[in-house]
Amino acid sequence: MTLNQARMKDLTRHWSKIHGFRMGVGKMIVKRNPTVLGTFVILIFVLPVSAQWQQLASPMPTPRSEMSAGYIDGKIYVPGGLGGLRRFEAYDVATDRWKSLDRLPAGRHHLMTVAHDNRIYVFGGADKNWQPTTSAWVYLPNINRWQSLSTLPEPRYAGAAISLGKFIYIVGGDGPTGRLLRYNPQRDVWTILASTRQRREHTGAVAFQGKIVVVGGRFRNRGELKSTEIYEVKMDRWYDGPDLTTARGGHATVVYRDRIYVFGGEVVMAGNKRTLKTSERLNNLVGQWQWDRDLPVPLHGMPMVSTDQALYLLGGSERAGAVVNRGLVYQLLD
Repeated sequence: MTLNQARMKDLTRHWSKIHGFRMGVGKMIVKRNPTVLGTFVILIFVLPVSAQWQQLASPMPTPRSEMSAGYIDGKIYVPGGLGGLRRFEAYDVATDRWKSLDRLPAGRHHLMTVAHDNRIYVFGGADKNWQPTTSAWVYLPNINRWQSLSTLPEPRYAGAAISLGKFIYIVGGDGPTGRLLRYNPQRDVWTILASTRQRREHTGAVAFQGKIVVVGGRFRNRGELKSTEIYEVKMDRWYDGPDLTTARGGHATVVYRDRIYVFGGEVVMAGNKRTLKTSERLNNLVGQWQWDRDLPVPLHGMPMVSTDQALYLLGGSERAGAVVNRGLVYQLLD
C-alpha cells in the first residue's frame, strides 16, 4: 500500500466518524496521470456491506428462533427453539438439504448447544411454560439417538455452551447464579467455577485464543449490555474486555478466521424496542470492536455456524421481543 493510499484510508475513517455513517465494502483505484505530477486516488464504493450474503435455496423445514446449533462433519444440527420445541433437524452444507432426526427428549427453547468430540450436546433451556431446566443430553449421530447425562448443577436458559479442550462450559444464562459451569464428558461430572463479573442472559460466548469470551446480552434492571468479559481458564478468573459499540442481546456470536463476530440481536429493555441488523468484529483481545458487514435483514434469536469456508445463518425472528420466524438460511462468503 502506498503512502497516499494509507492516507486516503485514514481520511475515509475520519470522514465516517465525523458524519456518523459507516462506509460499505469498496475498492481503491489509483491512477497516475503522466501530464500531471502526483497521484490521484479515486475511491469507488461498489457494494453495500450486506451484498456478500447469499440466501440459500432450502429454508428450514420448521422455522424457529431462540435456538442454538452445532456443526459436525459437514452438517449443522439445530435442536429445539420457539416454533418447534422438540424438533431436531440437520442441514447438509454441501447439498443444501435438510433432514429430520430423532426428536428431543423434551421440548426446549433458549437451550444451549455445542458440538464436542463429534457429538451434539444440549443443556438446559426453558420448557413450554418458560421454566428454566437442568436437562442435559447428548446426541449420537451414528445411531440417531439421544442419551441423558448428569443434569446441570442449577437450571439455566438463554446462556451459551462452549467447547474448550477436554471440557464443555456453560456461560451466563438466566438461573439462580452467574457461575461458570464446567462439564467433563469423559466422567459425566460437573464443576462449579467463578461467576461472571456481570450477570447476563441472551448472551453470546466463544472459545478464543485459549480463553472464554462472553459478549453482550441483557440482565433484568441493567438492560442490554455492551460489556465483554474474558475468562482465564488456569486462574479461574474473569476480567473485563473491550465494550461493544452497540448494546445488544439475543445476538449470534461466532469465531470465523481467527476473529470474533457478533451479528444482529435485539433491544427490548431500553425503551425503543427494535431488532438489529448490524455486526461487529474483534480482531484480538486487546483491540476494539469494529463495524463489519450487516445482516441481510434484522434478526435475533438465531444461531450462526462457521465452517472452514463460510458462515451460515439459520432462522431467527425479525421482531424484537416476539416470535416472527423467518426460517431462511443464509451463507456468507468472503
